[in-house]
Amino acid sequence: MKTRNIWIIVCIFSIMQAGCKPMSIMVKGDDCKMNGSFEIMKKGLPVNWCYYAPQTVSNGNFEILCDNTLFKEGNISLKFQVKECESIGGWRSPGFFKEFKVIPGETYKVSFWVINHGCTFQVYLQTGMKGIPGISETVIRTKETYSEWKYFEYSLQIPKTNDNIRFEANILSPGTIWFDDIRIESPNDSSERTIYPYRGDEECK
Repeated sequence: MKTRNIWIIVCIFSIMQAGCKPMSIMVKGDDCKMNGSFEIMKKGLPVNWCYYAPQTVSNGNFEILCDNTLFKEGNISLKFQVKECESIGGWRSPGFFKEFKVIPGETYKVSFWVINHGCTFQVYLQTGMKGIPGISETVIRTKETYSEWKYFEYSLQIPKTNDNIRFEANILSPGTIWFDDIRIESPNDSSERTIYPYRGDEECK
């Protein structure tokens, strides 16, 4: 009976420890800019993005790298080199994401560039505000190979009840993939508009 109780305690402790494991890591920069071209780095990763990284993805064998030999904008691209991963997506697969402050009711253009060698990947856009659900849309899910930089562009009208947009990319099968020059812009505003990270960065508002 005593041995059984010890095992129960060990199991409960293990579950609690697993529950405390973070689902992602974030590298915060000195400012709040989007860093969509991944030029500013700390600790080996571009700042102001959250990552489903090797430290947080249990069933995966992969690296997240900053590549200064292959890029579309600036001098760096974000590279995922994946040997093993699950195809579930979200925090169970390699990837990265961030939420950004936007204006309710306005239409935004979301664009990015990709080179893909063998990966199945998806890009997911979501809106929401203070617990109010909004749009959830997988704008692309493909395993198509792109040997040269491939441009993607999507328009998204923000519901009047929402004030943020979440950009998330997931890698769902082994291979190598590069991302660069992610932009979230308002076609209705001819002037340059800076998009800031949203939740968890009060000083960015």
